[in-house]
Amino acid sequence: MSGLTSGIYLRGNGYDTVIIDLNHTLGGACTGWVRKGCYIDGCIHWLTGTNTNSSYNELWTDTHAILPNTDIYVQEDFSVFDFGGGKKITIWADIDKLENELLTFAPEDAKEIKKFCKMIRRFQTIEGPVDKPVDMMGLGQLIYIGLAMVGDYYWANKTAKIDAAEYGKRFTNKYIRKIFETYMAPGYNLMSMLYMLAHVTDKNGGIPIGGSKAMADRMAAYYTSLGGKAMLGKEVEEVLIDSGRAYGVRLKSGEIIRADWVVSATPVETCLKKLLKDQYKVKSIEERLADIKKYPIYTFSTVAFKVSEDLSNRPLGRHVFLDKPIELDKAYDGITFRNYSYDKTMMRPKGTSVLQASLMGNDDMYFYWKKFKEDGSYREQKEKFGRIMQSAVEEICPELRGKLEIIDIITPCTYERYLHSRNGSFQGFIHTSRGKSLMQKGTIKGLEGFILSGQCIFYSGGLPPAAITGRFAAQRICKADGVKFISPSKEGFRIPDALRRKSIQ
Repeated sequence: MSGLTSGIYLRGNGYDTVIIDLNHTLGGACTGWVRKGCYIDGCIHWLTGTNTNSSYNELWTDTHAILPNTDIYVQEDFSVFDFGGGKKITIWADIDKLENELLTFAPEDAKEIKKFCKMIRRFQTIEGPVDKPVDMMGLGQLIYIGLAMVGDYYWANKTAKIDAAEYGKRFTNKYIRKIFETYMAPGYNLMSMLYMLAHVTDKNGGIPIGGSKAMADRMAAYYTSLGGKAMLGKEVEEVLIDSGRAYGVRLKSGEIIRADWVVSATPVETCLKKLLKDQYKVKSIEERLADIKKYPIYTFSTVAFKVSEDLSNRPLGRHVFLDKPIELDKAYDGITFRNYSYDKTMMRPKGTSVLQASLMGNDDMYFYWKKFKEDGSYREQKEKFGRIMQSAVEEICPELRGKLEIIDIITPCTYERYLHSRNGSFQGFIHTSRGKSLMQKGTIKGLEGFILSGQCIFYSGGLPPAAITGRFAAQRICKADGVKFISPSKEGFRIPDALRRKSIQ
């Protein structure tokens, strides 16, 4: 998504561009695929920027990720936490409704619940600048943003240093505590949870109908309509450098592609260690790679089911706590369900549904699966995991016995193979309470003509950071070349021949 965003903005600003992708489709982690006649979505659970009043929305409309005729599904029940025994808490996509739900469920925690919901409302007003990198802003703009965001910075900085699970201990109700322990990946700070809930409850976390693959395809179609080129199914072996300046890339096939600029949207560890041969160090990245406890990743082990029943009357998201934990790298006491029946455009036979059941883990989950990859028992262990998950789903939903068919199993090794990502992550580094905030410029000291982009250099990652860094990369190139950067939502793209340059993603 970062590469597509850079390609669109650069092409629209007069550059000749080529996107080189390992896979046979553009979009990276924003993807989906078909198994046994069913579409399996591999990415979007919610998309920040679907609200037209959001600053992020410009990124999606600029790049055609969202078009005027793109339907957006805004769920009412964002997630349901099922503790068993009839005890459930619904995380409503409406802050007033959510607050009432929590107060009704745990009146003994009324004071803390009101404080928490007040913070969510506060975070609804917080959006970082996405128009241009801070270091490229003029003094007047910096002063304006500084004054406007002084209160935002206080709250963001304060909650960034609080672990979400630790914060949950302020509540006496054990079920409320359980939500804070399990809603985000292990180690996430409170700020990340507040941002997520703020976007969702502000109707700024909808889902484009058609899914992740359709969104990436819209961007790819726009990119090629602008004259952008793509080389698919091609793996880059190294970035070519001469006298401290990148001048192109060498493909695994041996082919050399020359360019005035190289932008890497590959996961940052793969870029630094493989493509740049570990010759250049970026301090903020190196310290994260060296400490997986302080800067973990998160990932999923997922079983996708074809269900011979219409599940439209069931929640989109559901987290069910188990009486008997599932053992992988550790004991997992809950399964997260994702029901895709809300989207009638997604491919599946009539009268059926696609249901994904996942366990959320971190680096340790990756190492668990990796050992099976190395000893040759990976397929066998996947099948075993599939059977365990199917039994668990049938235990939770006995009415679905005999109606479940496993159509795919996704592990951290799947993400590693498809994305070349660190330890099977599909996002960036987890923003923990002990870690520092990350917003790397993308430039590397001592290396000209090269820019890092992608979700791994910006906060906790995700689709918005990927698009933001893609836009920022294009802006840095334009500035370096003395080309006025044009944003289509403000001025409209133009592609004058006089401004053509050779550039590569």
